[in-house]
Amino acid sequence: MNTFNFELIASEKLTLLFIQHDITDFSNAIHYLNESKTDIKPFLDLVVEDVPQTMTQTAQIHAILAYLAVENQRTEIELMMGIFLIDPITFPEFINYFEDKSFQTIALTTSYLKINGQRIDFSSKKPVLERINKKIVREQRMDPHQSKEWKEKIYEDYVQKWINRNSEIRYPIEKIVKEEKELIKLLYNY
Repeated sequence: MNTFNFELIASEKLTLLFIQHDITDFSNAIHYLNESKTDIKPFLDLVVEDVPQTMTQTAQIHAILAYLAVENQRTEIELMMGIFLIDPITFPEFINYFEDKSFQTIALTTSYLKINGQRIDFSSKKPVLERINKKIVREQRMDPHQSKEWKEKIYEDYVQKWINRNSEIRYPIEKIVKEEKELIKLLYNY
């Protein structure tokens, strides 16, 4: 799937901004976003209004790429949100996190693109998506502009139901939601 590519031909705002940066195909757009992570704000501002500071780089890159696909009428590309479970056995880098918790599993979120049904993470060279693929418990298609509040609402709903089902969890949802961002950073930096 690394060979997946298409020419940027639309005359719409995001495509034109890439073309202004001498980027004329999807593959080079991916490369630019990954190499210029601090300079992607002008691109993101065309996709998501009022970008929250808590929006991960992964979510930012995939929202931009999904919007670029929409502008160029590439319907085989979908922006996805996945909720996946981690535990200290399958993710040993989190063993210290669980030491003082009343639970041994926690749900985290990520975003990625699905192209012709295949999950692809264009935001990292690390095989994070391959590691979590079998741990995804909920997958939801979303529009690029939904990469902030809507994604968080879906996650908060899942976590609240998980807390309700597991009486041994004595941890406020607000703390879990806050810690989720830090745990995602740990996973992507491992």
